[in-house]
Amino acid sequence: MISAQSSSVFDRRMHIAATFLLCTIPAFLLFARGVADGALVLIGLLFLVRSAVYRDWYWVREVDIAILLMIWLILNLLVSPFAEFTGKSFGRSASWIRFVIFYAAVTRWILADEKAVRWVCKAFMITAAVAVADAFYQFFVGYSLLGGQLMTGRLTGPLDRPNIGIYLAKTGFATITLACALCISTSKQNIFRISLATFPFLLAIIFLSGERTASVLTLLAVGSGLIGLFFVGGKSRHAAAAIAALVVGGIGALLILSDRILARVMALGNVVSDYSNSIYGELTSLGWRLFAEHPITGTGMGNFGLVCPSYEAQGLISECHPHPHNFYVEWLSDTGLLGTLPWLAFVGILVWAGLRHFRNGDRQSLVAGLYFGTLVLSLFPLAATQSAFSNWPAIVAWNSIAVAVAALRLSEKHQIKSM
Repeated sequence: MISAQSSSVFDRRMHIAATFLLCTIPAFLLFARGVADGALVLIGLLFLVRSAVYRDWYWVREVDIAILLMIWLILNLLVSPFAEFTGKSFGRSASWIRFVIFYAAVTRWILADEKAVRWVCKAFMITAAVAVADAFYQFFVGYSLLGGQLMTGRLTGPLDRPNIGIYLAKTGFATITLACALCISTSKQNIFRISLATFPFLLAIIFLSGERTASVLTLLAVGSGLIGLFFVGGKSRHAAAAIAALVVGGIGALLILSDRILARVMALGNVVSDYSNSIYGELTSLGWRLFAEHPITGTGMGNFGLVCPSYEAQGLISECHPHPHNFYVEWLSDTGLLGTLPWLAFVGILVWAGLRHFRNGDRQSLVAGLYFGTLVLSLFPLAATQSAFSNWPAIVAWNSIAVAVAALRLSEKHQIKSM
């Protein structure tokens, strides 16, 4: 039999290994997407081994995780067998379990420990700082020092495509939410203060990146955080108003000084004003059409890009893309009502948890505001997004969401202790 001491050492070593892997994911996402996916899978495997060794499966009965597990079963048993291209769909649906287990591991195990929270905050901030520094270098010099990519209209930073804005937005907001929850839980403010000091530079790169979706969603996320700060009350309301004025002033100055950013804003206005005739409108329309033709099971996960050419040949869309550029339309077109309705239930649980946290008042409201800001970046329904199922955008989104949920749970735990 394993002694209690040996069991404790084993559990601690597994937790350290999982924490280390979580710390590396943002860095891997910058340079090696496959390695980031591997780290995510290893975290899930460590969590499953721990659960099996200690027969600790309580987490499968947690409502949010139970819904995700139900979605996975639906995708494999009811959606993929009826897909237009079953092989593609089964490849996506079977492997989707890794995000569920990763979410469970981060929220119920890794970041339930305050020491791990501190390490993750530090690692994420260092990685974001490196990405910000490289993006600034690219902006002024013209190429990425780490990745070597030339700047061609939009920033890439160390990435090999123009996604640095949404990467920094999702990683940065999740990190500052976690740092805020840690500050409240332990009364140690150093990490939170450092994150606040570096956050303006991160915001600058997001707006300089030229990524329209990232910039708009970041504005919404900042607004959500400021609402949370306003509800803290007292001098925090004056701070919220001052920060709002600085953000608005900074964006105004950027639009005046940068013709490139102004052109991106004008292009966004043109897309919004004539959305139905834009490529985004065409993709959304096709997504709805596929859902209307397959309302129960959809066309199959990852099948949008495979069935699109036949509609292009009919003149119903001008060009094909792998996905419809909207999370919710992709869920509808690829998984039908069977996959979309439980997914909406999961999103509803996340939203309700944040609304409920606002009732705690005081500094808890700031955590709730930052939490909603993090969710907005991945789950805002009207945004043009990357695919919900392919590895890089899915890893960024799930890492961000899981860290934000863990932050809310950490803050709630402190609230219960203080009562």
